[in-house]
Amino acid sequence: MNKRKPLDERRAEIVEAGLSVAMREGVESVTVRRVAQEAGISLGTVHYCFDDKDAMLRAMGRAIAMRASEPVLSALDVGPDRMALAEGTVEALLVGLKQNQHMRLLTFEFAVSGARTPVLREVAQAHLKQSIAMTREYLQRLADVAGVRYRTEVGTLARMTALRIDGIELAWMVDQDDEAAREGFAVLAHDVFDDMEPV
Repeated sequence: MNKRKPLDERRAEIVEAGLSVAMREGVESVTVRRVAQEAGISLGTVHYCFDDKDAMLRAMGRAIAMRASEPVLSALDVGPDRMALAEGTVEALLVGLKQNQHMRLLTFEFAVSGARTPVLREVAQAHLKQSIAMTREYLQRLADVAGVRYRTEVGTLARMTALRIDGIELAWMVDQDDEAAREGFAVLAHDVFDDMEPV
């Protein structure tokens, strides 16, 4: 007898199926029907879990953002020493990029498709907001751990930091140059830490 799965668990499976389709065949290939096939479930089940394709795509964007942030958030565990925090953050950004390169490439595809296709624009905008919000969360937690505040308004700093990370990551996708990416992240970390002042 088939036991019905909890809604959150079923949604997570659908998101994973959608990500698999997108990574293999591109964002444009993600349809409710194609994702249902990938997950081995009915169209009705997908529609029960998500109001529409856009809601499913937004959930996929959130899942990507969460995975990308995990290694960087774990770098805060080293304690309040600023040098250790900076070095840990740089390494975590590079490790996270290399471990999740297919996911990160997918975020750039979301962005390009969103700029080109009105249907995906809302999804791309939502993902950009999520990315900036997660960067802001990291910066705030970093300030708390280091016992500092920022001279720049944290929302502005988060946006500029997130956009610079995207640029470094996109360059790495093209040239696969670990040292250049590490240097880029180190310069970015230096700029962020230089913006700090004691509370």
